[in-house]
Amino acid sequence: MRFYTRTHRNYCGVDLHARSMYVCVMNQEGEVLLHRRTKGVPQGGVISPLLSNVYLTQVDLMLEKAKAVTREGPYECVEYARFADDLVILVDGHPRHDRLLRQVNRRLREELAALEVEVNEEKSRTCDLAKGESFGFLGFDIRRVRSARGKWYALATPKQKKRTELLGRLREVFASHRSQPVAHVIARINPMLRGWVGYFAYGNSSVCFSFVRDWVDKKVRRHLARNSKRSGFGWKRWSRRWLTTHLGLFADYRVSYGPRQKALPVR
Repeated sequence: MRFYTRTHRNYCGVDLHARSMYVCVMNQEGEVLLHRRTKGVPQGGVISPLLSNVYLTQVDLMLEKAKAVTREGPYECVEYARFADDLVILVDGHPRHDRLLRQVNRRLREELAALEVEVNEEKSRTCDLAKGESFGFLGFDIRRVRSARGKWYALATPKQKKRTELLGRLREVFASHRSQPVAHVIARINPMLRGWVGYFAYGNSSVCFSFVRDWVDKKVRRHLARNSKRSGFGWKRWSRRWLTTHLGLFADYRVSYGPRQKALPVR
């Protein structure tokens, strides 16, 4: 399993090799086969996030201690966020905290080495948000930008790759259901849209959501026009409200701007 850590001053990727685990496999006859492995976890397996959370608890505890030790009054010089095997570590960018970057990097490598985790140097890089650089985390592109009022904030937008993948899956549905009633098409695409939008409905996704919604609306309009042997998109014939209320097309593209709850490691 590939494990990545990223920070705005440091980025590294490592290979995670668990000491031992059991893999359960069910054959065609329904018999459960138990196979013992000495290293590793199944790539892409449903149990991989759980194993990562259990195995990397010591890393969380180390980072929690680093936060407490480096705190300067009400300000935190080190922060982190981890989801399964994806971890972000943020170090304050002030020059006097350059030592923290080196110390956190060293302590992280020591903790991973104790867990028999090898650092993948090819996936390691330095990212400085103050220089306009960005990093990816859990499908988002994150960068530092200045607001209209002159305040700096973190801009989190869905990766273009994720949007392209969604539109590709939707395009396949429209192509394979070309001769089907529009109700069948909407029944297929609504769960896809609901899940994708629900995941990315945080941060600054409104521009991306507007693009996706306009794209889907046009596809549905062309499907309606083709089935009724009409040309164009039927802008006057079918309103957006009619598409959502009468046909039931997914329309909940709201973005939540509140912070997500962070789970602390078990002590």
